[in-house]
Amino acid sequence: MARRLLRVLDAFSIERPELGLTDISRTTGLPPATAYRLLRELIEHGAVQRTAAGRYAVGVRLWEIGRLTPTISRLDDVAMPYLEDLYEATHGSVHLAVPLGADAMYVSAINGHQPVRPLRPPGTRVSLASPGIGQVLLAYAATEVLHEVLADGHRTGGRPACSAYGLRQSLADIRRHGLAESRDGIGPFSAVAPVFRAQATIVAAVSVAVRAPSDGRLLGNLLRRTAAEISRELGASKREFPRIEAGHNAGLAGDRRAIEGRSSIQ
Repeated sequence: MARRLLRVLDAFSIERPELGLTDISRTTGLPPATAYRLLRELIEHGAVQRTAAGRYAVGVRLWEIGRLTPTISRLDDVAMPYLEDLYEATHGSVHLAVPLGADAMYVSAINGHQPVRPLRPPGTRVSLASPGIGQVLLAYAATEVLHEVLADGHRTGGRPACSAYGLRQSLADIRRHGLAESRDGIGPFSAVAPVFRAQATIVAAVSVAVRAPSDGRLLGNLLRRTAAEISRELGASKREFPRIEAGHNAGLAGDRRAIEGRSSIQ
């Protein structure tokens, strides 16, 4: 019984948050009558709810239970004030993601009225081989995780997969600089930095994307410092997270003030 109930819940996803009975039956392989009976039981416990259109969606009780996940709830409590400060300084799109097997899962997002795309709502998953937040998490992951990603063909969310050699080179660059950056010349600029807990264990990555910064190094330095502050609160010692670029050591508050003064970022 429990396995079938979980199969029904697994039918919902970030791409398909609302489903009809036929959809659930087809996805789970359960007969419609069985799926309907299981849905009634889930509704009774608040795990599933009916929408105004008569379809099915995840219920509030599951959200309440999910908030009890110790690792993510602790991370969110610690990181959110820093993420809010980062948003206020940059007016960009700010995200936090955690590793989950061979994937990265977004757990927090802060966007303004004109967010920088792509939008990644909490619950979105991408491969650890994906440029940016995925590769930053992969760069500091255990060796067996890298082997799993390589064995999976390092899918990159619809983008052409790079070679294993190219992926390893990208990961080495991230470890060398403590940061991943992406800029196409005239378009948005994005950067991602790792977040650690004690013993240099990777627990998350924080990213910011802005439209056109006048000083990408300054923004990257602010992001590194933000990640370092979160890491310290999670128990990482100073020597356990990547260095901050020489020549940019005025401090976190100083970096924020410098970026806030550059109207081009906003």
